Amino acid sequence: MTTPIPQLGAALALVQLLQENPELPVASWSVGEFALHGHLHEGGFGALGRYAGVLGGSIRPGSDFLLDGRALRSHRLAAMWRDIPVHVDVVLPMPERTVAAHSVVAA
Repeated sequence: MTTPIPQLGAALALVQLLQENPELPVASWSVGEFALHGHLHEGGFGALGRYAGVLGGSIRPGSDFLLDGRALRSHRLAAMWRDIPVHVDVVLPMPERTVAAHSVVAA
């Protein structure tokens, strides 16, 4: 009797996703026990949209935060691929008008 390998299903799903869609933007991936988590470092919202075009799912804004004095917002695509949950995140600068509105509210 063999012992199941918890991450194997998610790892195989990632290999299949990348083999079948080599045009997808490069992402950093982590393989969880039952899920895949990707982080886009280039390409912005357009790159996230390319993943959504392949995976389906929905893109939702995440939290706003400051980093080195810059206002940023995360965005997450939540989808399924071969019965494996997939989250792909991108962090983008917030538009100046949004930053100004937050500053007024915070004051």
